[in-house]
Amino acid sequence: MRRALGWTWKAFIVLACVAYQTLVHFSVSNAQPGPVHLVLMWLPLAALACWVLARSRNRRLWLAVLLAMGSVIYLLEHQEQLGVAAASGMSHAAAYLFLLWYFGRTLTPGAEPIITRFARRVHGALQPDIEQLTRRLTFAWCVFFAAQVIASVLLFAFAPLEAWSLFVNLLNLPLLALMFAGQWIYRNVCYPDCPRASIWQAIESFTKDTSLSKSAGLR
Repeated sequence: MRRALGWTWKAFIVLACVAYQTLVHFSVSNAQPGPVHLVLMWLPLAALACWVLARSRNRRLWLAVLLAMGSVIYLLEHQEQLGVAAASGMSHAAAYLFLLWYFGRTLTPGAEPIITRFARRVHGALQPDIEQLTRRLTFAWCVFFAAQVIASVLLFAFAPLEAWSLFVNLLNLPLLALMFAGQWIYRNVCYPDCPRASIWQAIESFTKDTSLSKSAGLR
């Protein structure tokens, strides 16, 4: 029963994310103000504010950043009705820049790659070739995160707004799923004896890692 509830909750989260990003895309494409438009515009900042108040030690700094983001969103919405696009773009960029920093800093000399740490936490001691694999996968995820930000900036600058929104909103989760699938195929083809871990185990390990980082005072 508990396992079924766990899967139901996870499915609900995924469906909620898909529904939100779909609504954002259509709101950006239509650019028609209204109650739904306003909710979509401020929901990401409200969610970030809740996260900051609940988990961050540097509340004043993060709240100042959120205030600046809110001011930019308000000005863009007031002048060009781009508030939803601004909120979506800032959330997308902030998430992937954070992930790029969080993964990339573990590739510096003397640091343990973050996927190596995840694998060690799930499977225990690792063989040298598996450690090499996890380092490569950490680097591949860094490339993916950087590509997301670069593609978003280029599309926003040179493509129609609808094309940019399609990439940032509707293709965001499918591209993530494709990256996980590519990682799974590479691991199974090149390292068939590698210990297996599910996507949810990886997500739970990442969540635990960020919690440990907080307790160690890294934030």
